[in-house]
Amino acid sequence: MPSLATLPRDLSKLARYHLYRRAETHPARETELGIVPLDFELDRYVDAVRAFDGARFEVRTEATVTYRDRTHPILSVTSREAAPKTLLVLAGVHGNEHAGLLAVPPILDAWQAEGVRLVVLTPVNPVGAAELSRFNEEGYDINRDFVRFSTPQARVVRDVYDRERPDFVISLHEGPQDATFMFTNRYVDRATGAALCDALAEGGTTLAHKDYFGLRLDPPGLSPSSATGRAVHKIWALTLSMKASISYSEDRGIPEIVLESSWRMTDAAARVRPHVDLVAAVARTM
Repeated sequence: MPSLATLPRDLSKLARYHLYRRAETHPARETELGIVPLDFELDRYVDAVRAFDGARFEVRTEATVTYRDRTHPILSVTSREAAPKTLLVLAGVHGNEHAGLLAVPPILDAWQAEGVRLVVLTPVNPVGAAELSRFNEEGYDINRDFVRFSTPQARVVRDVYDRERPDFVISLHEGPQDATFMFTNRYVDRATGAALCDALAEGGTTLAHKDYFGLRLDPPGLSPSSATGRAVHKIWALTLSMKASISYSEDRGIPEIVLESSWRMTDAAARVRPHVDLVAAVARTM
């Protein structure tokens, strides 16, 4: 729990990240979150993703976003083999969480699931990714915009949901906790969530015992949906017109996992690994 001395600052951060869709007017960088930067450069990343266009995957430009006279694409990568089920992966919703972005090429390299079609939307927030910012080019948090869809990025995500009709969604994120954990919505049962945590641990990922709110995780690594959490999210949407992708998926009857690796870790491979392993593990369960 925070001390009385730090409580005002903690409340200010809570408001900034959970009570405002638009906390800035530009893609401001965060200076107090302890984010360890990774070796990420947007143009190089886009080229690496585009290179997968070929026999196994189709890469298309879903939209473009312009900031300071530079235009950046939002790409989709879709496995070409037809399959009865579709797994949608969102990477780069918050631009300063680079591990999920850097996981996309190894996810595509390793992809071999039978009966599952993969769709990756990345970078969802290209300007934020370029500027090392949580926010988009106008200072909006895209992951608070799934009620009003004020941002072009949230509208692209909505359009991909409508077109692809995913059976499962994974959103790749990072946070300030010491290790990796996942949020699940009501359509991911506790046993499945626990099994997926086990799969991450078997791959070498260290699982968090507390989430970034300081709440204990039992089993380690799993923050499952609860009646209280769902009520809070409903009030959040009704009063502030704010909703994250995990609740948007829930409203559509789609299971979603939000994976949170730790942006405090200096080991890039350890930050990227859980994102790659989770996608493979979920595909096996489908």
